[in-house]
Amino acid sequence: MKSVKDSRFPKYFDASFDQNQFDRYMKEFYQYRGNLLTGGICIKEYVDLKKYENHTNEVRVFYFDQNIISVCQNSDQPENAPMPPVELIQKYQFLDSRFYTIDYAELKDGSWIIIETGDGSVSGIPPKQDLEEFYKSLCRIIQKRKDVLR
Repeated sequence: MKSVKDSRFPKYFDASFDQNQFDRYMKEFYQYRGNLLTGGICIKEYVDLKKYENHTNEVRVFYFDQNIISVCQNSDQPENAPMPPVELIQKYQFLDSRFYTIDYAELKDGSWIIIETGDGSVSGIPPKQDLEEFYKSLCRIIQKRKDVLR
């Protein structure tokens, strides 16, 4: 799933857009992201997200071999913004995929939802992610798996 954040592309479409406007924006979308598309377009429901200092509270979690590799803020929100409940993050660590991400977001009412999932090999690293720790975590899991297979 690819979005076009930080562009002039509309954040959402509603009844105020006619078909011609929508078609023009879809052409623009393909200019932004066309080379990254591997299938159809997924339209998500617009929801009001909680903001801290004008940044939505989004968190990206990387999972590998049913382990949580990292949990990191993903939208330049302040470091003291709440994180998703641990139980929610752990609930989805056993999906039938080897390496994936889940993006969680806080709604205005303080509850949390999943806003996106993706293949871990093409998901971007969050801006505040400690890369050294990320790769060390990944290496620990791979090494542990090798030790079990011996």
